[in-house]
Amino acid sequence: MSNKLSSVIYQYRNYKADQVLTHTQLNETIAYFEDQDRLTRIALTGVGIVHGLTISTRATEGGDQFVVKQGVGITTDGDLILLHEQLSEEEPKEKNIAIDELTFTHFRVFSDEYARYSPYFYIDEEQFPIWEFCNEGDTDAKPLSDLANWKGMNMVAYLECYPKSQDICGEINCDNQGIEQITRLHFLMLEDASIQNLVNLDELLLKKIKITELLSELSALQLMKVVHNAQNSSDLAALDKLYIAAIDNGNTLDEMAKGLSIVLEGFNSILEIEDDIQHSIEIFKELSDNVFNQQDENYNFYQYRYLLAKDLISTYNAIIDALNKFDFWPNPEITSFPKHLLLGKLDGTGYRHDFYKSPALGDYVHDRSEINSLLSKMQFLLTSFEIKTEKEEGLRIIPDGKKKHNPLFPSIPFYYKTNEGDFSGWSSDANAISFYYAMGNNPLLVEHEGLDSYLIGGHLITDGENTYQAISSMINQFGLEFKIYHFDLAHNQNELKKLFKDHPSCSSRGGVPKSGTYILLSYDNKVVADLSLSYRIVDETGLIGSSHIRVASCSYPWISSLKFLNNLSRSIKGSARKSGAQPTTYRLVVNNYSINGQSIINGAVTLEIPIESIYNRRMHAITEALNERFPKGLVFDYDESHKRFVITRPFDDVFSISFSDNTISINKPSYTYTQDEMVKSDRTFRLAATRCDELRKYREATYLQLQTEFAPVDKDDDNGEFKGKWKQWYNLIEDLKVDSRFKENFKPRIPEKVNDLPGSVQRIIRNVQSALGSSEIGHKLYLTGDWVNGSWASIEMIHDYKNSTDTNDVIFRFLQLRSLLHGKDQASKASLVVVLDREIDRGEMTKTLEPFTEMADIYIEVPAKSGQPRGIDSIQKLQL
Repeated sequence: MSNKLSSVIYQYRNYKADQVLTHTQLNETIAYFEDQDRLTRIALTGVGIVHGLTISTRATEGGDQFVVKQGVGITTDGDLILLHEQLSEEEPKEKNIAIDELTFTHFRVFSDEYARYSPYFYIDEEQFPIWEFCNEGDTDAKPLSDLANWKGMNMVAYLECYPKSQDICGEINCDNQGIEQITRLHFLMLEDASIQNLVNLDELLLKKIKITELLSELSALQLMKVVHNAQNSSDLAALDKLYIAAIDNGNTLDEMAKGLSIVLEGFNSILEIEDDIQHSIEIFKELSDNVFNQQDENYNFYQYRYLLAKDLISTYNAIIDALNKFDFWPNPEITSFPKHLLLGKLDGTGYRHDFYKSPALGDYVHDRSEINSLLSKMQFLLTSFEIKTEKEEGLRIIPDGKKKHNPLFPSIPFYYKTNEGDFSGWSSDANAISFYYAMGNNPLLVEHEGLDSYLIGGHLITDGENTYQAISSMINQFGLEFKIYHFDLAHNQNELKKLFKDHPSCSSRGGVPKSGTYILLSYDNKVVADLSLSYRIVDETGLIGSSHIRVASCSYPWISSLKFLNNLSRSIKGSARKSGAQPTTYRLVVNNYSINGQSIINGAVTLEIPIESIYNRRMHAITEALNERFPKGLVFDYDESHKRFVITRPFDDVFSISFSDNTISINKPSYTYTQDEMVKSDRTFRLAATRCDELRKYREATYLQLQTEFAPVDKDDDNGEFKGKWKQWYNLIEDLKVDSRFKENFKPRIPEKVNDLPGSVQRIIRNVQSALGSSEIGHKLYLTGDWVNGSWASIEMIHDYKNSTDTNDVIFRFLQLRSLLHGKDQASKASLVVVLDREIDRGEMTKTLEPFTEMADIYIEVPAKSGQPRGIDSIQKLQL
C-alpha cells in the first residue's frame, strides 16, 4: 500500500470549455487538492489522537463486549479517522458518524492481502498474526471468549486503503466507471512482539517516549533553608560556614549540572541552542566550582553566593516548567503511523498515540525563545556574578518586584556585573532596572506598580555607621517602606542574640521586602552582610513608657535536685536505665499559675524538655523553656553560685505557680511558689522574700518589658557542679591524641581504617562486615561515636591501667574523669551506622544485624533523598 503523502503533486491544470479530459488530467487535479487537504491537517493541526477513541469492555448477558468511544484521530498520512457505521444492510457508500461508540462481541483472523500495509504488519514479507474485532453474523466470526488473553493484547485502529482491482469488479466495467478506492476502518488486536514492530518504525512515538523519559528525570530543586541563631552567626567564619552548609547539603548544584546535561542532550535539536550558551551549559560544573569553591580562611561573602544559588535554582526550575509545557511537533515524520493509530491496552498500559500538535496551534516561536532565554540567563548568572567591595561603586537602592506585567521587574541585583543597558541574558525583557542605573534617572523617584521589595548594594566593606545613616536618609528622602537596624558582630553580640531569638525568620535577600526590616551587619564597623525580615520590628518596650520599674527577685530550691538532673542527663550518653523506660525528655507539669489573682493558664500545662538540652545546659534549659512558654509572665532564671531557682517580678505584684516533676513517675508531689514561700504538699518552707500586701491587677505590658530586660539569653552550666570539668575532659582528649604510647604500644587515638582499632573492637567489626557481605544488601558501613573523636577507652587500655597508682598519668586522669562525667567504667562499645542503598531492604538488614546488637550500638539509615540531608552527613564518622 502506497502512502498518499509519499509523493505530493504541486501543480494542476485549468480546463477550457467543452474540453475533453484525459484520466491523467482529472486525476492530477483531484490528487493536488487531496494532497493539500492532507498537508493542511498534519502541518497546521497535528497528528495522533486528538480526543476520544478510548477503549474499554462492557459486561453483558452474552459475554464481554469491546467498546470504542467516538473521537478524532489524524494519521501521519493526513487521514482523518472518526467512528462510523453503515446506514443499511446493502452497504451504501454513505456512512453514519452520528454515533457515540462502536461495540464488538466477536473476532476473526485478519488478513491484509489487499492493502499490504508493509512494513508495519510484516516481518520478512510475512504478515504476523493479527486479529480483527467483528460482530456476530460476520464472516468467520468467533466469540471473544474463544481468544485467550484478548484483554491483554494491544489495540490498533487501522484504516485499510487500496484500489479495487478489476478481477474483483464483478459485472461492472471498471474501465468505464473508474477504479474504486476502498477505505475500511478496522479495530485490530496485536501481541506485544508484533506491536513492537510498529513502534520501532514510529519515529514520532519514539521521540515522544524519549522526551517523556528525559522530563521524568528532571525535577524541581530547592536549597536548604538558612536559620540564623546566636551560635551560627556569631562571627564571619560562622556566617560563611552557615551558607556553605546550606549550599552543599543535598548536592543541589550537582543535580542541576546533571539536569542541564539532560536538557542539552535531549532538547538541543528542538530548541536550537546557541553555541556560546551550549558551551556554558556543557561546562556548568566548572563554572559553578569557580564560584562556590572559595572555602579558605578568608571571609568570602557566601551569603551572596547563596543568593546566586537561589537565582540559579529559580531559573533552572523555570526551564523545567517551560519544557513540560513545550509540546509542539513541527514537520512530523509521515512514515510514523500513516494508516493506523495505537490505542493502547485495556488496562491503560501499552503504547497509545497522543496528539502531537502543530506549532500553528500555539505560540511555538515565543515558547521556544523563552526556554532559550532562560538558558541564556543561566549563562549570565554564572559568568556575571561578582562581589565588589570598592567604595567608589556607591550605595544603591533599587525597586524590585515579581509581577510580570511590569517591564522593569525583576531588577538586576548588585552582585551581577553589567553595564547600563547591557541586559542580555538576564531576561527576555530588555528594560530591567540595573544596579548601575543612570544618575539623574533615579528609579526611587517613580511610583512602580507591582513593587514588593528593594534591592540594596554598593555597601560591602564600607563604614557601617555611615552606611546605616545613608540608608536611613534615603528612606526619609524617597519615602521607602522599610525600617533599618545596624548590628556589629564584634560589639553587639548580646543584641544579636536577642534579635535572632525573638525574630528567627531573619533571612538573606540581598535587600528587604516592602514594609519589612533591613538588618545591616558589620564587623569592626565594616559592612560584611545584610539580613531582612518580612515585617517591621516594633519596639515593644517603647509602648509602655519608661523601662525603669521596681523589681523583686526571689530565690528558692528547685523541685528536682541538681544531682538528679545530672544523672538523668548523663544517662543518654552513658548506660541506659536498668529498670523502666529510658526517658528522652524532662517532663515538667505547671499545675496552676496566676499573677495578681488572674489565671495565666486554664489547666495543667506540660513542658517536655529534651534530655539532650538538660545534658548541655542543665537548669538553664528548664528556665528558658518556662520563659518561652510564658513570655508575658514571671521571669525565671537559675543562680549557679547558690544553686537556687530565681523568680523575678514587679515589686508590688503577687503570684502563685505550682510545679511537679513527672519525668519518672506521675505520682510526684506538687510544689507551689509564691512571693512569700514555697509549699510542698502540706509542708511549708518559709523563704527570705519581699512580702507584698497590696494586690494589683496583672499588667501584660509590664511583663513584656520585664522579659525584654531580665530574661537570660543563652546561659549554660558554667558555674554548676562540674565547673571546669568539661574543659578538662576535652583537654585530656587532645593530650591523648599526641601521647607517644598511642603511636607505639596502643592503637592511634583517631583511626583511619579498621586495622587502627584495638583487637577487641576489630573482632566485632570484622564479624559484622562478614555478615553484611553474606547478605548481599547494598549499603555503606560507618564507625561513629567515641571511636572516631578520640574519647574511647578499650578493654586493653582499661586492663593495663586499672591498677595504676600514677594519678598524674594522662590515661589515669582520663579514665577517672570519664567515670565521673559519664558514669562509664567499661570499655567503649562500637557505634556503627549502616546506610542502605534502598529503603526496601530495612527489614532484611535488621534481621542480619540482630545477632550483634548486644556487642555494638547499631543504627540503620535510609537512603539519601534529593535536597534532604541525612543524619550521617552531620556527624564525625569513618567509612569501613
